[in-house]
Amino acid sequence: MRYYVSRQSYWGIEPEERYCVEIAEGGLNYANPDMLVSKYVEGEYDNTLDAVNAAIEIRDAWQSDEPELNIRIDYGFTGGYTMPFLSQNTDEELLQWANSQIDNMPKCSRCGKPYEENCGWSHQFSDYEFCSEYCTNKDWDEVDEEDEEEGE
Repeated sequence: MRYYVSRQSYWGIEPEERYCVEIAEGGLNYANPDMLVSKYVEGEYDNTLDAVNAAIEIRDAWQSDEPELNIRIDYGFTGGYTMPFLSQNTDEELLQWANSQIDNMPKCSRCGKPYEENCGWSHQFSDYEFCSEYCTNKDWDEVDEEDEEEGE
């Protein structure tokens, strides 16, 4: 899953809820359209923990630059529509959510790195899935070495 982190100034809601660092599940195409010009480390992230840490960094920098604003962080999935995220999450709640998302992701059989569901790599001599071509090739090399040792 990709996560797009952006600063938002939501239109048509209460002023105290207007400013949000948004973590949109699905990437840029699923971020709300009220996005402000990128100023900090906004962008796309591969996992929730990186996205949450970036969102906290953005919120803190933005709040420092504009102390009169009430800036919050929220996450969600828009389905490609406009849908402001309106929850009030603490940093601890955000980090718990991020870790639960990572815990539920499939992991590489070689290095343990999480990868997107249905995006795992494999090869014909393995029942396992890997996060990348690199890990797949490393596993293949080990199978090939075992075959050579058995042939001696």
